Amino acid sequence: MMIPDDKHKHFIAAHRDEDITSLLLHASRYPEINMPFAVQQIEGRRKAALKFPSLLGFEDVIYPPQLNMEQASSETTARYKASLVSGLEVIDLTGGLGIDTLFMSHLARHVLYLEKNEALFALAQHNFQSMDAPVEVLCEDGLAFLQSTKRRADYLYVDPSRRDHNHQKVVSLEKYEPNVLSALPLFFQHAPHVLIKVSPMLDISLTLHALQHVSTVHVIAVKNECKELLFDCVAEDCETEIVTVHFGMQGEDRFTFSSRNEQQAKVTYSITAKKHLYEPNVALLKAGAFRILSERFEVEKLHPASHLYTSDQLVPHFPGRIFEVITTFPLNKEAINQWIPTRKVNVTVRNFPFSVAEIRHKFRLEEGGEDYLFATTFADDSKRMILCKKKMR
Repeated sequence: MMIPDDKHKHFIAAHRDEDITSLLLHASRYPEINMPFAVQQIEGRRKAALKFPSLLGFEDVIYPPQLNMEQASSETTARYKASLVSGLEVIDLTGGLGIDTLFMSHLARHVLYLEKNEALFALAQHNFQSMDAPVEVLCEDGLAFLQSTKRRADYLYVDPSRRDHNHQKVVSLEKYEPNVLSALPLFFQHAPHVLIKVSPMLDISLTLHALQHVSTVHVIAVKNECKELLFDCVAEDCETEIVTVHFGMQGEDRFTFSSRNEQQAKVTYSITAKKHLYEPNVALLKAGAFRILSERFEVEKLHPASHLYTSDQLVPHFPGRIFEVITTFPLNKEAINQWIPTRKVNVTVRNFPFSVAEIRHKFRLEEGGEDYLFATTFADDSKRMILCKKKMR
């Protein structure tokens, strides 16, 4: 691992805003600079500014290749995970770049970082030291470590690799490395809780069935994009609680429920769009919180499969986007001409036979503007457009 000297630090700082392709093409102008390394650091700082900005306050941090940067947790999600282990003893079995470990070390009583990749381990160790992070580090395979020690912790944290030996993405839990399903008995010999991070693409119900003993599922979304699923596994039977967390422009929306809550919720339906329309955030949609929203927030659902809600009385704390309804109309050229003469509108489809692209193409609609058009199905199975404006919270 290369550690930048003063001339490299100066070069990186002086050229941080320049085009990296041009820097590589003109590397011969700077014979004293390891240009691939310098460009990697410039790219890394740019990525860090968006993904984990607090690292920019430490000038000696070294950034890895872009693939490792992309696979690492964001600062937002890392801080959330750290909040789950506050005051506790944690072993991170698959440390990687160490972003999760770093933020856990701020709140946990003690964190042990394990990573079998020597190059990644060396980089993370250097970065921990450069930031004075109180992390114990071992360059060792996590499963091998557990098999050779009697050490216990309050939590084991596992972020298994979701790529095979050919670096291709894998989807099923059984193909993760390590295989967390077969390793669970070993995990529980060393901690009462095992926090497993999985792909946000996984089906929550199927994953719960595979893991069996899950106390909490955390569905984490950032700016309406589902980023992580966390399964807090325990050794004994328990009812699973589902926590959805959405970090948006207006702050944090958190909602907690169980599968039983969802199944038993009393939901009311509407065949009309009332004064206000509500679109749940993506974390709620991923978690399957559909019926429960109608009951908890006293809003009416448009259709069992539409996942849009409406009310006359404004519910300002609804966890998602809120719109003021202008009108509803059938999808035809005459209505579009009347209500959207500019042909500029933001289109969303919920439980509708046509896609956004098809609607845009058929009626020559452009993206943008202040109006929003929802194409959806109502409780009487009628298919209509809802034209509305977004309400600021």
